[in-house]
Amino acid sequence: MKKVYVWPVLFSLLAVNGCSNLTSLFFYPQTQYLRTPADINLAYEEVSLNAHDGTYLASWFLPAVKKTETRSSIQPNKDDESPIVLFLHGNAENISTHIGSVYWLPEEGVNVFLLDYRGYGNSQGEPYIPAIFQDVEASLIWLRARYPNKRIYIFGQSIGSAIATTSMAIFKDEYNVSGLILDASFTGYRDIAQHATLSSPITWVMWPFTWLLPTQWDPIEHINQISPKPILMLHSQDDGILPIELGQELYQQAKQPKTWQESEGGHIQSFNYEEYRKIFLEFLI
Repeated sequence: MKKVYVWPVLFSLLAVNGCSNLTSLFFYPQTQYLRTPADINLAYEEVSLNAHDGTYLASWFLPAVKKTETRSSIQPNKDDESPIVLFLHGNAENISTHIGSVYWLPEEGVNVFLLDYRGYGNSQGEPYIPAIFQDVEASLIWLRARYPNKRIYIFGQSIGSAIATTSMAIFKDEYNVSGLILDASFTGYRDIAQHATLSSPITWVMWPFTWLLPTQWDPIEHINQISPKPILMLHSQDDGILPIELGQELYQQAKQPKTWQESEGGHIQSFNYEEYRKIFLEFLI
């Protein structure tokens, strides 16, 4: 989620009458890939899935690198103990740009599944909530079928953190998900719209329309259901898109075990820093 595009969201709110899924206005997919993992010398597998409603989904799987392997010889191993991270990206672009948040994980012995939600990259359909939870479940079904014994963690950034939180609450037991990692999280869709409209006198007039946004899928409504699975949350004080206070409020609603880590940098830049990469990896142990 490079930005929360509040102006087009709220002007669209004015234009719709009886729209049942206003959450679709928070998604800004890009269909063109700007690069592939091969362009940054990463082995990968193209994964084709179908959601429960039949929507075609295209994603990437990056296998973990063993210290004795070269990148060109990597083959997925069903029997080793390397964990899997299911990565849920932000609201703009697609996995070809958001790979910048996770490209470093395979060389640390971590498998990564990069899901492009419906409407993103080569995935079909239109993104909206709750349909996107079908996309997450399709990924978990594929992972569990191929790797029945591996530990799976869900990692979400920005709007992906909201999708990850609710998905974790829904699917943690059925697919035996081991934990949840959130970077630049927030409490709910209405909350970020209201924060943005109140931040400037120019947008105050739009504030009443934020009450049209639904709340039943908000992360704050679901995060207390994740225990006893562990949660790691990171957020930068310098995040100019999602204020750290929204992440802290969400953290307060979570039950133990949970860990809060204030990070550095701008929006979703935590893992540009070696310190926070180490904390991420320690959480997977």
